[in-house]
Amino acid sequence: MVKTAAAVSRKIWRQISRQIFRQNRTLTLPVPAHPRGQESGAVLGMFEPPPESQRVLLDQLTETILSRLPEEMDCRARGARVIAKLRDLVGDLPASADHHHSSRFGLLQHSLEVALKMLEEFEKTLLPDAPPDVALFNTEADPLQTQYLCFLAGLGHDLGKLFDIEMVAGEQRWSPLNQTYAEFLRQVKREPVLEWNEKRVRGAHAQFSPWLMHHLLSPADIRFIGLERLPELTGALTGTHASDDSTPLARLVSTLDQQSVEQAAPDWMLKRPDSKVNQFIRALRHLIPDGRLRVNSPGAPVYVTGHKATVVVPRSISAARAFLKQEDRIRLPSNHHLYDLLAQAEVVEADENRQCVKRIRVPGKRGPVELYALIFATNTIIPQEILPILPKGTFEVVPEEPAPVVVANSDEVKRTPTPESLG
Repeated sequence: MVKTAAAVSRKIWRQISRQIFRQNRTLTLPVPAHPRGQESGAVLGMFEPPPESQRVLLDQLTETILSRLPEEMDCRARGARVIAKLRDLVGDLPASADHHHSSRFGLLQHSLEVALKMLEEFEKTLLPDAPPDVALFNTEADPLQTQYLCFLAGLGHDLGKLFDIEMVAGEQRWSPLNQTYAEFLRQVKREPVLEWNEKRVRGAHAQFSPWLMHHLLSPADIRFIGLERLPELTGALTGTHASDDSTPLARLVSTLDQQSVEQAAPDWMLKRPDSKVNQFIRALRHLIPDGRLRVNSPGAPVYVTGHKATVVVPRSISAARAFLKQEDRIRLPSNHHLYDLLAQAEVVEADENRQCVKRIRVPGKRGPVELYALIFATNTIIPQEILPILPKGTFEVVPEEPAPVVVANSDEVKRTPTPESLG
């Protein structure tokens, strides 16, 4: 047993060493937009303050989290110390290279958001009419300990991403295992350069998150949650990106992590010029003025009424796909994936389940015609200068029909076409 544990420890250490000291890296475009210290006015050995709006947001997140931690058993003061340590550890680093929270202080913001969501989820179990969720929370444990465990799991779930980046200042390289980012800046007293590992694997960072929790946890923290519950915390951190063999608590962290990502989607998707959402919209804005996607005429794939515009699917997607492939050799994702991205970016109308393909009714040569379409704000896909010359048109959204009812002893069931049939 001891030999097996030692072998596993050596294997994990080798993995971490490769993450820290690997040589085959490619410098990405600046992430954040200006690498640490490359900004005008940056002070050596210190973090450049975040923009005012982001500073207010970070302060609000911190205050809201602390307000949910009780003063009993020193929980609130202990939580404040952990958050301060997190700020020192991750500094102004982003949470991703070109995905969610990819701006300065992105990792700190994302970590605080998930920690807050974990506390909110735990509080639901304390409501008088809420049945205890035995699967997620150990009802036999002290509620304060369980609450603090949830807080730590949310706060530390993405720490392993620090092994996916490399900060180099001259000949000195930051090792997140050995020192915080703040300590590194004070040591080098010069401007570091950020690199991302282009070979990093999505979700692989989760296995390394527990190895950095020593920067956040004090002996008092460990005594409070109990040494016997440390494996529960470890499982919640490492299982966030594991499809199998993850704990219920890890799956909750994963769900709330995704919620934070989706909330940031409108910002990062639209700001990235190379995002699939932007590429699709760019294609529509080219094809519509060019006349290749007709507007408000019988059989047209685009209909505009006031501040709303619809594009018929999958016809319009096929046209955009062909245009992007021919002009820029860009490939759009599958239709269903594209629908999800558009809904996440909140550029189309969608219901609470993020279903954005709607049934519409438009005039036809022989009467009204029903089609499936995506609904945009007009100014999203129609250039302002062509609006006055567009033919007048109209469309209406057809209310969703109830699910088909199966009649007993009948071989036939009337079915309504669904968006899934549109591929």
